[in-house]
Amino acid sequence: MGSLHGLLSFCFVLVLVLSSNHLTAKAHKKPTNQIKVEADFKIIAELAGNNAIPNADFKGLAKLALTKAISNGNVICQRVNSLLLKRSDMYTTRSLTGCSTNYKDAVGLIDKSLAALDAKKYDDAKTCITDALANSTKCEDRFEELLQRNSPFTFMKAKFGLLCLTGLKHINLLVQKERLITEGCSQTLDKELCISTVGFFLENKGLGLHGLAKLAVEKALQDGTRIHNHISVLLKTTSDKCVLKKLKSCSAFYLTAIGKMKASLPALDCNRYGDASTWVEAAIGSAETCEGVFAGKSNKISPLTPMKIEFSKQVSVSLVVIKKLAGN
Repeated sequence: MGSLHGLLSFCFVLVLVLSSNHLTAKAHKKPTNQIKVEADFKIIAELAGNNAIPNADFKGLAKLALTKAISNGNVICQRVNSLLLKRSDMYTTRSLTGCSTNYKDAVGLIDKSLAALDAKKYDDAKTCITDALANSTKCEDRFEELLQRNSPFTFMKAKFGLLCLTGLKHINLLVQKERLITEGCSQTLDKELCISTVGFFLENKGLGLHGLAKLAVEKALQDGTRIHNHISVLLKTTSDKCVLKKLKSCSAFYLTAIGKMKASLPALDCNRYGDASTWVEAAIGSAETCEGVFAGKSNKISPLTPMKIEFSKQVSVSLVVIKKLAGN
């Protein structure tokens, strides 16, 4: 019964996401849009109902495996270097020297794969991991070729390889998951908001609407605080007087936005969903005002725009859930 209730809540919010004119950038006035909304909902609800989209944190699992692979690779490097300090024959020394280079390169490649993963450059991440595995194999091949035996790191290499393959597996699952969500939202009225909200619900399955609303507001509050802190840094490092003036204005606007997001939390606790919705809407307005200050007549993009987009996205998700609560 609990899972059914969660699915129904999930579906209701998705309907609201797909049909909310308040949160979309364009106005949708044609009556045929209602038909389109219903069709969009059926696609998403079917995916959610069939559990076609897993709620596992594949990115987190991939990063965990790859971080462990880096630690394992560094241990192998230390082992190689310790053996190089001992007296050995020419072929052993040559093999160990090659292995040292191989594993240093492999660790560097895994490190690059993590950066690519964070940047959503999944093909680059997978290429780096594959190349890292190839480097570890070169070490084994060198011992086999020059000494006709396995390297002293064969078992350690097996663990390194398993961790790399685990990272690869989770990246592939992450790509599949994102593809399902993107395809499901591809024909919706607000694709980005649909993707964000579906992702948020999948990550937090099991929470009721009230819990989801609080979590969304708290995450938006963290994003807003991060932007305000970034503005404080820019105020200390920027010398352009015009930019400084705009940054000071934005600092005040984001401080206001943070205050309004904070005010929505006790309103949620007291089930005053209308008040909470008003506070959250006002927070979005403050962030937009900052963008307007920077744009001015010249239409310049604010240095805060990328962070503001993430903030607005999270605030919009919280507003979707609060409005659903207000309508219950």
